[in-house]
Amino acid sequence: MAWVSSKRLVLEGMLAFAPGLYGRWEVWKARPRTADAPIVASGSASRQRLLLIDHDFPEVDRDAGSRAIASFAALLLEAGMDVVFWAASTAPSLAGRHWLHAAGVQPLGRNETGPLDAWLSSDQGFSSAVLSRPLVAAMYLPVVRRHVRGVCLYYGHDIHYQRLESKSATTELKHGVWERWLMRVVERRLWREADVVLYPSRDEAQAVNIYRHGLALTASAHMFPLWTVKAEVPASFPGVADRKGLLFVGSKGHQPNVDGLDWFLSEVAPLLQHALGAQCPLTVVGSDMETYQPPVAQGAEGLRILGRVDDATLSECYDSARVVIAPLRYGGGVKGKVIEAISKGVPCAMTPAAAQGLEGIEDVLPVSDDARTYADTIGVLVSDDQAWRKASDNAFRLLAERYDHERYVSMLPGFFHVT
Repeated sequence: MAWVSSKRLVLEGMLAFAPGLYGRWEVWKARPRTADAPIVASGSASRQRLLLIDHDFPEVDRDAGSRAIASFAALLLEAGMDVVFWAASTAPSLAGRHWLHAAGVQPLGRNETGPLDAWLSSDQGFSSAVLSRPLVAAMYLPVVRRHVRGVCLYYGHDIHYQRLESKSATTELKHGVWERWLMRVVERRLWREADVVLYPSRDEAQAVNIYRHGLALTASAHMFPLWTVKAEVPASFPGVADRKGLLFVGSKGHQPNVDGLDWFLSEVAPLLQHALGAQCPLTVVGSDMETYQPPVAQGAEGLRILGRVDDATLSECYDSARVVIAPLRYGGGVKGKVIEAISKGVPCAMTPAAAQGLEGIEDVLPVSDDARTYADTIGVLVSDDQAWRKASDNAFRLLAERYDHERYVSMLPGFFHVT
């Protein structure tokens, strides 16, 4: 159709000019600016020097996307690469900069290097590049292609347009046709043009390869987890006797979190309070959640909202929680909150949307989108110590086998030797 072709041309034009415009408006923001830092080539001749591009430096306590890209950068280091993290923002996060420095990653912002194209035109010695976030990756992949001879890898946290389609399928959330179309075009462009594509779900990787097969292109997508798991961790978990209440983790800025929490407090929490009473207080952790307004008063009894917390406080929350809830009604990809809960030894009660991409998880943890069933399964985990231990142990074993840390660290270098 002509209107579709016209929209695609407009989008391609926007993406072509976007690298020169992206971030300029941020100079008027109130967030603290980072001081200019010297641009110093790091690394040694024996190690690959890799460029990682994202919109901002990751604040690991801000959102799941930040935690995922920070984890990926740490794995690249452990796999023997020197990593330079380039932020497209002109006012990148100071906290994120400090985290990267401490981890051993060199952070550089657009305000230090100037436009990426001009900076890369003087050889920076990068052997390969990783791009994250669909719009940022679409803006900068052509720029990187001009200057980096090695592999260009796209690291996706989920297939964004599929998440939007899932959102649209929820009765009261039917909107966003333009956004869904735009993200579909952008993500499929990345699938065609990146040398390697990584997603945390096998289904997502398969969707990429099916798409490429239809274009007579070789398969290039692989499953790679949001987090890896080390099998020796369970010995340090607090026992069941020291745990009480429920925990929800998720930022307010991610709409599926608010929608899911609303559903839980409206439909599930009253059933739990009637059956268990004070045994099920709920703690909510996540960026901006301190401004969250519960939908109904009766579901908010025993509700404690902490908002954004540091890693130490988040670990304390996991160590004291009896059950983590993930009541998401829509979404895309593997959910970081679920992996994190299981890796901390806490059983997670999920909806099908929250369990997406975790094959076999329904055999060891409760999965339901029916409010009564959801409440009943939480009640069992809260009141039955033996059921709790079985769920905790089996879920961790499944995750440790599926996302073994050493296996994925050893796998990483192979992605950057594609010919």
